[in-house]
Amino acid sequence: MLNLSRLPSASVRFTSASPVSRRSALRRLGLAGFAAALAPAALRADATASKAPANPTTSAPSLAGSQPGYYRLKIGELEAVALSDGGFDAPADASPFAVGEAAGSVARGLEAALLPSGSVNVPFNILLVRVGGQLVLVDAGCGPAFGPAGGQLVARLAQAGVEPAQIGAVILTHAHGDHHGGLLKADTNEPAFPNARVFVSRREHAFWTQSAPDVSGMAVPAADAQGAVAGAQRMFAALKDHLELVAGGDRILDGVELLDTPGHTPGHLAVLFSSGKEQLLHFADAAHHHALSFANPSWRFAYDADAALAAQSRRKLFDRAAADRLRLFGAHMPFPALGRVRAAGSAYEFLLEPLRVA
Repeated sequence: MLNLSRLPSASVRFTSASPVSRRSALRRLGLAGFAAALAPAALRADATASKAPANPTTSAPSLAGSQPGYYRLKIGELEAVALSDGGFDAPADASPFAVGEAAGSVARGLEAALLPSGSVNVPFNILLVRVGGQLVLVDAGCGPAFGPAGGQLVARLAQAGVEPAQIGAVILTHAHGDHHGGLLKADTNEPAFPNARVFVSRREHAFWTQSAPDVSGMAVPAADAQGAVAGAQRMFAALKDHLELVAGGDRILDGVELLDTPGHTPGHLAVLFSSGKEQLLHFADAAHHHALSFANPSWRFAYDADAALAAQSRRKLFDRAAADRLRLFGAHMPFPALGRVRAAGSAYEFLLEPLRVA
């Protein structure tokens, strides 16, 4: 705080014989208004300083707690909300990344990105967009499948002021449990979004509903692979009256185009939202980590059905996104999952979008 009585004597001198008044001198220094506003406050502060609590920290509230779970954004004229369904940490040496690579590759990749090297954080993100007067959800999260690590979608929707019955459409990017688990109510196996059409790739549906889907390409325990099959088949059977089968290239709504990006699963889809001159590309599971997947686009991910095809789709998608400077949303990027991609030699960089406060 500026103390006018302590200004150096060479700056301003006030004497009874001086023809320059105190206010005139301050005006010449440009401080008249500042002093007028400040002086009373300074006097009040001096008068009340002795009344401050002796130990204010004893009444300070805790700052611990959960993180906010939704984030509002716009895509041109489209209103949207990013929603967190939870997430988990996997030990670096037991994570699904870098299958077949040299030991320590994941830890070194994390260190190169200035991240803790002991574990990999995997968030679950969902996008809600208002299109043509209806609410469109891209994927439905884990539901009860991942225990307390996921299944927060309905609560996040409520925080954002949305009820499940108000969802008019769900675009299922692929039939893995962390994307379809929230489509059914845990206690009744009924649709969690009773008024929603569920768009899914025709190829994806055909793969998972056949009598014996070939999941041998997944580098996971056989029990996990068969569990994925059972979960997908149960979901598709329960939602048979809500399904609408689609394909890459389809424009299911005004400003909503589906992109064929196979490999992670046979019918994996990305979703491109457009409004005016603005676009947002939801790349779903084309990449699973903002540092590892972009810096190492050829790495095999354990849950890829066809790792080589997944890498091909990833490069094709991100080459386009970099060239067109597309805004991106990723199912497993750091919340709120927004950013852009640029080429970095033979690899890529994911550039996180700064949060907007208004």
